[in-house]
This record gives sequence, structure tokens and C-alpha cells, in this order.
Amino acid sequence: MSNLSFFGVPMYWTLCMIPHGYAINIMKKANNGRWNNTSPRSSNWDASLRKSTPADIYSRYERAEAAHKNGFENLPLFVGAVLAGNIAKLDTKTLNTFVASYLASRVLYTLIYINVSKNSLSYFRTVVWLTGAVMCLGIFVKSGMAMA
Repeated sequence: MSNLSFFGVPMYWTLCMIPHGYAINIMKKANNGRWNNTSPRSSNWDASLRKSTPADIYSRYERAEAAHKNGFENLPLFVGAVLAGNIAKLDTKTLNTFVASYLASRVLYTLIYINVSKNSLSYFRTVVWLTGAVMCLGIFVKSGMAMA
């Protein structure tokens, strides 16, 4: 069995970029193709979008951007777990299963983040996020035990 765990890193990066592309596309669609790529994080541009976009579209845009940012905030934890597992020489099945499961959890997390607008349902997102974080921490523990 091939160790595919390192392939998970560029796959994860790609998963982080998808909600950003989606956010830009829904904003452009809602604003006659307008998008300020020169200064997309400008507070003036954001205020302009808020005024020119229906509230539900703007909220979806915000959630997609938040999912994008959260992905990159969690990238170091995932990369660290992949590295720790490989350095500790965890078995290939464990590493491949971890990476596939973690990536699946991030897809689910992103879908929930973008599509759920009710506060009561947003806690499912938290549970999925926590599950992924625990998976990463579990690999760190397994790696530590293997190197003891």
C-alpha cells in the first residue's frame, strides 16, 4: 500500500481555496460581474458589497470566506500531524485513513459552514470541526507513543 498522506497537503490547500472562489463568484454574480481584485479586503469594498448585495447572498459570501480562512487557520495542525505521523513511521493504513477522514471532515465542515444560516444548526459545524481537530491530535499522540 502506498503512503498517500503527503498528497493530502495539496488536496487540503485546494479544499481551502474552493470556498474563496465560490464567494467571489456569488458576489460577482450578484453585482453584475463587479469584483475589486486590486483591494478585495478593503473595508470600503466590503461596505460597497454589503450595500449592493441582497442580505442572504452577502451572508453566504461571509460564511464562505470564513470557511476559507478557517481552513488556512487549521492547515498547520493538519500538516503537523502528517509530518509527525511520517516521522514516527506510523503504518501506511493509519496515515492514509487519517488523511482521507480528515479531508472528508473538512468537506463536510465547509458545506455546513456555507449552507447553514440558522444558529441552532451551526453547532453541527462545531462538532465536525472538533472531530477533525481530535483526529489530528490523535495522530500526534500515536506518533509520540510510537517514538517512546
